[in-house]
Parts: sequence; C-alpha cells; structure tokens
Amino acid sequence: MKSVNLKGKGNQYYLEINSNSDFAQSLNEINELLQKLKKNAPLQSEPIPIIIDSQNRLLTTQQWGQIKSIIAQFPLFTLQQTVSNVWSRKQVKQLVEKNFLNIETKVIRSGKIAEYQGNLLLLGDVHKNAIVRATGDIYIGCNVEGIIHAGFPDFNDAIITGNINHASQIRISDLIQIVADLEVEQLTDSSLFYINDLHVITHDQIINLNKIKPRRKITLD
Repeated sequence: MKSVNLKGKGNQYYLEINSNSDFAQSLNEINELLQKLKKNAPLQSEPIPIIIDSQNRLLTTQQWGQIKSIIAQFPLFTLQQTVSNVWSRKQVKQLVEKNFLNIETKVIRSGKIAEYQGNLLLLGDVHKNAIVRATGDIYIGCNVEGIIHAGFPDFNDAIITGNINHASQIRISDLIQIVADLEVEQLTDSSLFYINDLHVITHDQIINLNKIKPRRKITLD
C-alpha cells in the first residue's frame, strides 16, 4: 500500500498521507512525487498550491516541519493548507469552552463587568451601568437594565434572546443596538436578536431560530 496518494483538483494538488503508514516512508514518497511533478510540469510563473491531508493521524509540529522543508525545496510548489480528520487537544478545549453553558444567578451590580467563555443563561438581574459579556449566545431570564454583549469580541453568529426592554444596549460581536431606538411594545420574553446578512442586528422571535440559522457552524482557530 502506498504511503502517499496524489490527487489533482483544479489547479491544485492534494497529498493524502495514509494514516497507518510509516512516516519516514511517507516523507520519501512525498519527495519522489514532487520530483516527478516538477519534471512533467509545464513552465509557468505561478506556484502550484498543495494541500496536505494527514487523514486520521494528528501530526506533530516536528513532522509538519519536515513536510514543509521538503516542499520548500521545490519552488514550483507552495503549501497552501494542512488538514486532518482529527483535532488537537487545544482545538477540543476551544470547542468545549465555546459551547459551554454558563448559568449565572448572581446580581450584576452597577459598574461591574461580568465576562463568560461560551454561552450564558442569565438568571441574575443586571443593574444599570453594568456590562455582561459572553463569547457565545446569551439567554435572558431576568431583569436587565445594563448592557448585554453576546459574541464578544467578534463572533457574528451569536444570538441574544429574552426580554431586553429595560436594557440600555445590546451588542453582538462588533455591533451595538440602543434599546430605546426599538419599538419596546414588540419586545417580549421570546425576542430574538441576531446579525443578519447585511451585518445589522435584527429582531425576531426565538421560535424562528431554526429558519434564521438552520446550521450553526463550529469554527476553531
């Protein structure tokens, strides 16, 4: 069985490294494949992009460095991306933190800034001039007079839901909405706020969430 499979898609190449192969053998085969591609490739000015797919193997930093060193020997090619089917511990930790549901029952008093990693179920009152921030969604089940900030600092897919008719502001990612500018009589416990395709905070009802955001994408740094 080959350690490395080469696939051409459009104007780029995919090098798939067999998950069960000997890594040293894989490096040799990558070098041989690039030698052949270099010999047969037509003259061109732009480098050919290569994507490395390690499949079900999580390569170490040292192993990725060895692959990059081989590709660097061939100016005809450029490493565009590295992908795999597995996540590192860092990525898993980020995912858990991002989707974790915090439950806050304490009162957030005036002048305080409360920050949370992940989503937040807010059950403690938020006094005027207090700020509540969460990197994910915020679900409100209390009286809010201060500022609610979901998706802090730049997660555009976050939502805020609940009654915010006494709040001073709501914020999602980098956008701000002054509550006094809204039609307060339309704000209920089922209110939903999100950023639409025009990058504007929009008001709807939580019952429509699945239609508005049918797929919540998971992103990892």
